[in-house]
Amino acid sequence: MYLPIHQGQVSEFPPDSGYSESDWHVLAGFWHPVAVSSEVRDKPVAARLLGVDLVVYRTRDGLCVSRDACPHRGSRLTMGWLDEEGAALVCPMHGHHYGSDGRCTRIPSMADGARIPERMRLQTYPSADRYGFVWACLKPEPRRPLPHWPLLEPVVAPWKRIEIPKGHWKASASRHCENFNDVAHLSWVHMKTFGNRDRPRIEHYPVERTAYGLRMEMPYMEVERGFNDQHAGERLTRYVYELTYPFASHLQVDYDATMTSHFFDIASPVDARETDIYQVNLTNVPGVGSDYAQYQLLTNEEDRPLVESQAPWQVPLDPAYEVSMPADRFSIQYRRDLVELFGLGSPV
Repeated sequence: MYLPIHQGQVSEFPPDSGYSESDWHVLAGFWHPVAVSSEVRDKPVAARLLGVDLVVYRTRDGLCVSRDACPHRGSRLTMGWLDEEGAALVCPMHGHHYGSDGRCTRIPSMADGARIPERMRLQTYPSADRYGFVWACLKPEPRRPLPHWPLLEPVVAPWKRIEIPKGHWKASASRHCENFNDVAHLSWVHMKTFGNRDRPRIEHYPVERTAYGLRMEMPYMEVERGFNDQHAGERLTRYVYELTYPFASHLQVDYDATMTSHFFDIASPVDARETDIYQVNLTNVPGVGSDYAQYQLLTNEEDRPLVESQAPWQVPLDPAYEVSMPADRFSIQYRRDLVELFGLGSPV
């Protein structure tokens, strides 16, 4: 019912996030998307990242991401609104106004001109508006830069940008990320879309460690089904995977010398066991329409129930825990890097 006397500074680590404290502090140092940019307009948007409830809002002066709590009495700011001038976020309980930098600019219960306490400011976080998403980092200094995806800034002809509705998976961000970059599952899971069970063998592919994460490429014989198994037929494609740590993936699929699609996928950890999925696709394939997004959603739904069912729900970082195959060399290196580069999975 009460916090104890002499509580002092509240820890930034949320104990109900499902993470160990050491893993949380590592992941909090990365950029993660928390909202679709176009949805942050004339009202605050709620988000949750690594177990921390956030409010995302945009005033006439700029973008702000902060904890979803007024420092006065802890009211949820996502229940508030922007003032008539669009200059401040208004707390719904006492009308306190907060600018784009999180500072309180008005307290209606005090006389005009009265000094506003310095502590009346929101706990804000570094934020960025990039690639159509709002990104946030829960540490003052991000440990890695945002993904470098120049094709998305700006999108120019002949490329066409395909917006994919945000998804939500009851799975860890690492499990989703591993699945997106897993090549052996393609022939078995994606039988409504492009998978080819007649050609399940994965030949050796090299994995390259890059400045941003990992890269690999391989050929894959897709079955082009379209919807309802129409126009079925094999086609040899080239897949290029680029993973930006910890959970941002870029898949380039070359269909021939002139036609290519790019699939950008970011798993944003709501908490240890749930993940928001942000995606955007880019293609120069002629005649692509709205069904392209539906095809991507169908592909996602082939994956989602299987990833949500994986046990344990955590990704085992001890290589002895699960049995790995030669086709898993990408995920093997991914897990190794999470330990060696960032210290994830360290004993508590």
